[in-house]
Amino acid sequence: MIQRDTSPVETDIVLVGAGHAHVQVLRAFGMNPTAGVRITIVTDRLQAPYSGMLPGCIAGDYTNDDIHIDIVRLARVTGARLIHAAASGIDRANKRLLLVGRPPLAYDILSINVGITPDLSAIAGALEHAVPVKPIAGMLERLERAEMAVQQLQRPVKIAVVGGGAAGIELALALHDRTVRRAKSPPEIVLLAGAGLAPTLNANVRHRAARALHAAGIDVIEGDRAVAIQTGSVLCQSGRQLPMDMAFVSTNAKLPEWLSATDLPKAPNGGVAVEQTLQVVGDPCIFSAGDCATMVVFPRVRAGVFAVRQGPYLADNLLAQATKRAMKTYRPQADYLTILRIGHNRAIAGRGKWLAVEGPWVWRWKDRIDRAFMAMFTVPDTAVDPDSHAMRCGGCAAKVGPDPLAAALSRLPPTISSSDIMTGLDAPDDAAVINWSENSPLIVSVDQFRAFISDAFLFGSIAANHALNDIYAMGGTPHHALALAVLPQGNAEKVSEELFQLLSGARATLDAAHVPLVGGHSSEGEALALGFSVAGRLQGTPLTKRGGSAGDRLILTKPLGTGIVFAADMRGAATSRTVERMLEHMVMSNAAASVILRECGAKAATDVSGFGLGGHLAEMLHVGQGAHLEWSKVPLSSGVSALANKGFVSSLLPENRRQARALVDPDTISGAIMALLFDPQTAGGLLAVVPKEQASACLERLQAAGYGHAADIGFVRGQAGISVV
Repeated sequence: MIQRDTSPVETDIVLVGAGHAHVQVLRAFGMNPTAGVRITIVTDRLQAPYSGMLPGCIAGDYTNDDIHIDIVRLARVTGARLIHAAASGIDRANKRLLLVGRPPLAYDILSINVGITPDLSAIAGALEHAVPVKPIAGMLERLERAEMAVQQLQRPVKIAVVGGGAAGIELALALHDRTVRRAKSPPEIVLLAGAGLAPTLNANVRHRAARALHAAGIDVIEGDRAVAIQTGSVLCQSGRQLPMDMAFVSTNAKLPEWLSATDLPKAPNGGVAVEQTLQVVGDPCIFSAGDCATMVVFPRVRAGVFAVRQGPYLADNLLAQATKRAMKTYRPQADYLTILRIGHNRAIAGRGKWLAVEGPWVWRWKDRIDRAFMAMFTVPDTAVDPDSHAMRCGGCAAKVGPDPLAAALSRLPPTISSSDIMTGLDAPDDAAVINWSENSPLIVSVDQFRAFISDAFLFGSIAANHALNDIYAMGGTPHHALALAVLPQGNAEKVSEELFQLLSGARATLDAAHVPLVGGHSSEGEALALGFSVAGRLQGTPLTKRGGSAGDRLILTKPLGTGIVFAADMRGAATSRTVERMLEHMVMSNAAASVILRECGAKAATDVSGFGLGGHLAEMLHVGQGAHLEWSKVPLSSGVSALANKGFVSSLLPENRRQARALVDPDTISGAIMALLFDPQTAGGLLAVVPKEQASACLERLQAAGYGHAADIGFVRGQAGISVV
């Protein structure tokens, strides 16, 4: 595991975009962390595609996972802070990166590596009827949709590729191979090369590329440009109309709209103007690399090779700027190697004014280069130890276990009695209920835990959502909240910014729930933590943990798995898809579910949190009462089962598993299921006891309200113990 720097933050380097240069920066800083320097990666996509392998992926040489770098895993193992958000602008005067849907992020040094987007302005209808090559992730998704739309054709599919550069050539040949592999007949492909075929490459490469296109039956039209794309056809400048079922555009590109709208200086080609140090002209605190940047001294055509070569220079110079050292200058090659995939196991390599070679060996050469690059950013499962408990979990998995908690409470003398307390420590529930007003009892709860993700805003949002669950579980409406924040010691400005992000995330959740944050307290500690005391109102009697009778159904509103996912994430073993899906569940409010459960006659409810499904279900049962769980119906978040089977568990699991005494024949339950059953949940779902006759309608209403994983997972029975089948 790569070592971590735990010193107070003095300098924030913020990377915008997960391009080819920035993934190298992450790796470089992860291998050699610098005291006081924090790296943050801001990206709207958690998987970063490697453009060099795109044609092979389209053709079927590689899988989608083969060509993508998992930014969640890379950020975790390199110790970088990850912000999953889209940039919307730069406030240079105040050194703030503007983000969509969340507050600005402070930076000391900013680096931009966001690539480019297609410029479709010259082709009418292209945005609606064509698939642009970039962004790559969007291109692959739209390709799949386009194929589904034409898969019922009883004739060869007609494909138009607009753009005759190197990317267009590779795309046309890859689409040919893909269609031949998937369809019964070869496609009819037209390549529109308005500026000529591969005009930036030497004549020998162009000749070989033309020969490969001809051999594949691809019709090349040079000197004619597409001016409009509509349903079923491409209209050319010459007036020619080409019939098509699918159209792809690989022509001019431009900066993303948000970056283009900034006041950063631009080069004649529209790119951000940078010096040889990769610093933006006139602003030494902002850097840029890759296709979105243009060197004013040595302008070059846009090609992925430059972003790859810029990576080490960018990493060195970002650190040099942070530590006030001299910088390195980067001079791009005038002649660079180009390798084009032209078919299965075949490629053309070219360089300079005349060199051109092709054959299977060139493909093998290209494949080795591409795989070696990707291997630098791939975290193998063998690199993590699922049995290591040296790293303690955060979130609700950081709470004290059920047995130590019960033992401590049992040693306390009885609390001071008060006729106003309806529910307190004498009969613990999700929240205390105080008869403050006969018409509207007061519900009060408190929660706090340590951060389990590096994004303070998102952590604040989840922590607030979790705290509201106790009120929702008892059928109440939250009224106001107080915050308790713990922040690591450090630079006053950095501590203030972290607290701002933390409370902004909390406010986003609380404001959406119409719950004012009325005060709180902050203190220093070893790790970032956040808690809330929440007060709510109750109309009628509280929905307590215990209730129901034999035959009543058990309804769960959200899938399980938070403890396991983030235990694996701490070790760099949880994929971006798994983490992203889990976070989506965690930010989803249980407010609507609480209302639906009460309206469907729920007799008891609790929120599934630190003690896991098994532990909290045991709390709901009366003496002599039990439950029957149908494990196949218990919803699990995406990827959780695989992680459990690999042995990843929360550090709280050993304490929680002591509650297995409530199970019937626990020795017959597999280790993976036991881990899932007692996995501590953060911002988990509500578990309710609902009358059998209402269960089906209740489930339908929950799913219609957006709780797509809500499930009927079993029933209450008249025998003691929880059976799991």
